[in-house]
Amino acid sequence: MKLVQRHIIKTSHLFYKEIDNLAWRSKNLYNYANYLVRQSLINQGKYLNNTAIFHLVKQHQSYTALPRKVSNQVLIVLHRNWKSFLEAEKAYSQDPSKFNGRPKLPKYKGIAVCPFRVTPGKVA
Repeated sequence: MKLVQRHIIKTSHLFYKEIDNLAWRSKNLYNYANYLVRQSLINQGKYLNNTAIFHLVKQHQSYTALPRKVSNQVLIVLHRNWKSFLEAEKAYSQDPSKFNGRPKLPKYKGIAVCPFRVTPGKVA
């Protein structure tokens, strides 16, 4: 069992602008890394694992703007999403009757959806 806390920060909150900026950077990092993985898979037929993604994005401004451990957490979430897609694609090719349709590529995060994950001890 995982213990989870969810905090809803209103626009009037003292730290709203800072948290909003971090969430925006997190979304940009996720989308940029997702774009790189998509292009690699579509054009070269090769999946970029978590280490390869890290080396491609470590100089990106959204990666450097976030605390390192938070940036890495965003990349881990992306890797988990792609791993799940590839496993579903493999299962679909073996037995399509288990699915309602073909599995879809992981999507980009929209303007309203800003994944920002902080775990204990991650942010100084």
